[in-house]
Amino acid sequence: MSLNYKGHNLFIDNISIEGIASKNITPFYLYSYKKIKDNFENFYSYFKKVNPLVCFSVKSNSNVSILTELGKLGSGADVVSEGELLKALKARINPKKIVFSGVGKTSSELRLAIKKRVLLINVESESEALLINKISRKINRVTSIGIRLNPNVD
Repeated sequence: MSLNYKGHNLFIDNISIEGIASKNITPFYLYSYKKIKDNFENFYSYFKKVNPLVCFSVKSNSNVSILTELGKLGSGADVVSEGELLKALKARINPKKIVFSGVGKTSSELRLAIKKRVLLINVESESEALLINKISRKINRVTSIGIRLNPNVD
């Protein structure tokens, strides 16, 4: 286990949290790379027969160091804004492993996603699909989109 007590001292990955806290300004975030890696590999293993693309939600944690390590493990990224897309790219996650979701995407966000050739853009409306098509044609790109259908909803 990544987090445990030895006597009255709490350790993460066999490193004293008290020792870390004494050398850093508090409060701070402390992550276990071992636990992140184990969780990713465990999740991936359940679906490995279908060779999945696991996309980590950048909204859930946008720490570039963590995103970088997840990318090294083969993770993609699920982003919902230009800022999240830029963080995923800064973390060197392959654009072909980035899915751009979310409502209210701006023209500049779509343009960036299209220019960077993300895996796909999840479309939220007909007008967004038309805008993606317009931007893609203007810069001579083919852009993959995902469309969510809600049965029995007008």
